[in-house]
Amino acid sequence: FSCSCSITANALHLQIDELVCEKRRKMGFPSTQKSVLRPHVPPRWQHWLKQSRESWLRWPELPRRASHDDWCHDGTFHEAVTGVLLMAQLFSIMPVCGILAKDPRKLRFSYVSGRAFYAYFCATGIGFMATMALYFFVSKRYNFQKMVTAFFYTYNLYAMFRFGQLAKRWPALMAKWTRIDQTLPPQKDEFERATLGYRIKLCSILVMTLSLSEHLLSIVAAVHYSNNCPAVHDPYEAFFKSNFAFLYYYFRYSALRGFLTKFFNVICNFMWSYVDLFVIVISMGLSHSFRRINAFLFQHKREQFWGEQRQKFRNVCDLVTTVDDHISLITMLSISNNLFFICVQILNSMNSRPTFVHTVYFWFNLVILIGRTLAVAMFAAEVNDESKRPIEVLRTIPRSGWCLEAKRFAEEVTTDTVALTGMKFFSMTRQLVLNVTGAIITYETCVD
Repeated sequence: FSCSCSITANALHLQIDELVCEKRRKMGFPSTQKSVLRPHVPPRWQHWLKQSRESWLRWPELPRRASHDDWCHDGTFHEAVTGVLLMAQLFSIMPVCGILAKDPRKLRFSYVSGRAFYAYFCATGIGFMATMALYFFVSKRYNFQKMVTAFFYTYNLYAMFRFGQLAKRWPALMAKWTRIDQTLPPQKDEFERATLGYRIKLCSILVMTLSLSEHLLSIVAAVHYSNNCPAVHDPYEAFFKSNFAFLYYYFRYSALRGFLTKFFNVICNFMWSYVDLFVIVISMGLSHSFRRINAFLFQHKREQFWGEQRQKFRNVCDLVTTVDDHISLITMLSISNNLFFICVQILNSMNSRPTFVHTVYFWFNLVILIGRTLAVAMFAAEVNDESKRPIEVLRTIPRSGWCLEAKRFAEEVTTDTVALTGMKFFSMTRQLVLNVTGAIITYETCVD
């Protein structure tokens, strides 16, 4: 009883002291006790200056010995896509900081980072080339081949802009994706956790190797036309004037201008393939999340189990919707660009080619275009396929095990269309693959 009385008295004294201090402060007397100081919030320009100083003046960290955690995989999409983002940043795309960190909360986007300024530099150069290509097309009586060149550079400039917009929202998107990955059924061992990363790396190497081969073949084919200009004795100058006429028709050639021209051209060729690769990688990550749920559904036992799995399935469906809101325009760019260049190549098939190298380059380029288009459509359609697979398990439930949660689960699987879209105009399903194939065959028949 005495202890409780002392506690009450202490609380009463504290309240009286607070009232007295408040009264003295209002009357203008100096405070007699130390107050808790709030942290000072620096002005916006000071905060920006501090961020820029930290981004540019940070000393590089010394390399350290790799630990066991560095070689272990956690099975998240954020970890699996690290190599793809590193490759993209090498070519000025997706300037996000902290992509090597395993914790997605360390991801951040900054307008004043070194990656951002590198992207600004490349965007300026590609924008200048797109402007000159458009001007050359308009001033030369709207030649079709010049229109293709203008479309190529304008498309890549807009794709770079879209990836810049996505980079600002990438940290929040990866944080949500990782939270959902951690709620999915656990993966058994290290091999299962590394499967997604290995698949993404293998696909990235294959796509970019084919793209590099196609670009090298285009250079070899372009050398043939550069030798047809007897007025120019420098082979490098002849090469650039014949292949980048929209620039060197107005500007004098120099070694520096030639280097910058080819540098921006290589970035555009990489970005042309990276748009397709990005849609493929995102599709692989989403279908892998559905696949983890489907593999776990065969262990159905009780009603509570179906309620838990239905909620996890709904979380992944919401993730697909969120990702689609972020990349649907990029998906639209991928499909429309591939179809446009397939039609251009089919139209060029009626022209004769001067050498065997040009023939090889033409058919190699056409096969790669058709293959990339089908790969994007098939991998994106896999998301929809995996979202429909739970119905195969639900139909095997006996009458004695059927419950309300299983019924709700079955209704959601059969009625909802879970798929990536192209700006909501079409859904990436297997039906789209047939439509695209039919359109290509129809166009080829009409041209012939």
